[in-house]
Amino acid sequence: MQSRIEKIKENVEVLDKRAYFTISEDCEVKRKEMNFIIPTAVFCDSEQLFNEVLEKESNKIEREKRKKIDRFSNLEIEKIRENFIKLVIKGELEFSKKYGKELALRDKELFIKTLFELSLMDNIEHNKPLMALAMDKILKEMGWIDEIGGLVISYFAKQRFDLNDLEKAEEILENVNIESDTLEIVCYKKVLEKFEYKNKKKYMAILKKNMNLKKEKTVLREEILKNIKKY
Repeated sequence: MQSRIEKIKENVEVLDKRAYFTISEDCEVKRKEMNFIIPTAVFCDSEQLFNEVLEKESNKIEREKRKKIDRFSNLEIEKIRENFIKLVIKGELEFSKKYGKELALRDKELFIKTLFELSLMDNIEHNKPLMALAMDKILKEMGWIDEIGGLVISYFAKQRFDLNDLEKAEEILENVNIESDTLEIVCYKKVLEKFEYKNKKKYMAILKKNMNLKKEKTVLREEILKNIKKY
């Protein structure tokens, strides 16, 4: 995984997108699919697939100059976490990165739990649980890396949150057995089981609502799914 992370770092300026969420002059909402390079680096066995995704996702037209991510060392950790959540959901990227980095360096587990919960709040089809699981593995094995953390937080903030399912969710009181081979469902369920969350019963309701979600199977998605199931 380390050599792949180095390749991502070398190409980081062409791996981000200027926007994942846009509105046209005709008021049409457009969302771009998640950049799969980080999950591919972590959960895909095939080196050929990794290189193909790296080439596909590298876009010089959307080059984003990387900036050093500063820290907020004078704040209490509770305030850092609170600000990180609010800023990510608002889509305020630069400060999201700063608060996210500070939280990860102060308390790795709290950062991951927060990232996991943010991913559970969003539309399940945005695949944020998959990105969060990839970040979890990188953080555990390699620690915080500015380029990687920056790309992950960029996706969370720029994709913008769709909280419609969460707002409408009613708590599920009984345990629900959900079996699925759809990547989004498996990742959401995996993240839901990693920690105890205050809104766990609402997240379970979101999972139940989407349990029949189907996506086109691709070699990449199947490769990632195979390893996610073992994570």
